[in-house]
Amino acid sequence: MRRPPLPTMSASDPTLDTAAPAISGPDVLVDTAPAPSPATTSASPSLATTSAGTAASRRSSWYQRLDRVRAKVVDDVSFGFVNLMQWRHPLKADFRPRFEAYAAHWTQRPADEYFAIPHGYTIPAFPGRGRISFPSPVPGEFPQNNVASFDLFPCKRGWAGAPTMIMAHGLMSVSDYGYKLWARRLNERGWNAAFMHLPFHYSRRLPWQFHGELAVGGHLVRTAEGIRQAVTEVRVLLRLLKEAGSPVIGGWGTSYGGWIMGLAGCFDDQLDRLILVEPILNVDAAIWQSPASVTLRRHLRKQGITREMTLPSQRMCCPSNYQPRLPAGNVILIAGTYDLIAPPADIEALHKAWQGSHYACFDQGHVGYTLMPKSFAMAGDLWPDDFRVASAPDY
Repeated sequence: MRRPPLPTMSASDPTLDTAAPAISGPDVLVDTAPAPSPATTSASPSLATTSAGTAASRRSSWYQRLDRVRAKVVDDVSFGFVNLMQWRHPLKADFRPRFEAYAAHWTQRPADEYFAIPHGYTIPAFPGRGRISFPSPVPGEFPQNNVASFDLFPCKRGWAGAPTMIMAHGLMSVSDYGYKLWARRLNERGWNAAFMHLPFHYSRRLPWQFHGELAVGGHLVRTAEGIRQAVTEVRVLLRLLKEAGSPVIGGWGTSYGGWIMGLAGCFDDQLDRLILVEPILNVDAAIWQSPASVTLRRHLRKQGITREMTLPSQRMCCPSNYQPRLPAGNVILIAGTYDLIAPPADIEALHKAWQGSHYACFDQGHVGYTLMPKSFAMAGDLWPDDFRVASAPDY
């Protein structure tokens, strides 16, 4: 019997479709062996066949050009908004010495220490449903952001004996509606789900601030501490899920969330599956080359901070500098053909460095609604046993 298709969702702030699209067609590059060519005959193709093929090729080319233009427009608008938000946060006069002291300290310390749950931290109790909130293991300067939060969606079987998927959204995500729908579909496949509130987003958003406005910016210390904060919070939840009896834990993340999940997979052995959708892998390029960081670069240059000065500390937060703790065959990497923030070349390079991982590239920019359904469809094809059990939702 053919396995039913996985439910589909969009990337970033997703909405639900009815069936997962197949991983095929001219818009996708998947790292799998090519299928054997069908047997050929000596007959030449007819004129009608040749004409039909030419017309189909033209339509495909036209759709690809349209996708490219659409992706550029959507990305340009989004990047412009990010740059506009950054104008509200110029750096204070004392930022450069603070940054230099921070970088000097942590670049001399092992990365394992940087992303470790601090000694003496008390692991909270696990409520099992609703929302779990607990003090962040790495508190910062804003009390409201120092409370880690995960929305919990248990399936009918509960946490013991059922797999769990942790979902991490992208930067400046403003709606969890699609993620809740996806959590319900995961429940129907016998999965529990947990939706993470990343630093300065959702319940952690500061008054009079946009979601994620302070998560990534010219204040590189705050940006790095937010990454460190989120990774340690994921590690706390992983321990709670294992104690609750979840036998398989997956991490799904897009963009900023993919950055977080990628690092969590490199510093914690409790993750069993990892799906990274357009993750930020090259922090140096994201700061000094990205069209979303024009204002950020101006703030840094006003402080006399150069690209060379930021390199040592930024390497510390790059998933591409590490190897995953889970088997690479349990990792899926998804890229967008037109993505200028997380270029497909960077993601494919990580795929090659993480030998045995799975890679696919689809026609999308950095912002869009294509890659989340593609990523889960690919997961269902690669790991069919994980999605074979069905149970009714129970919330």
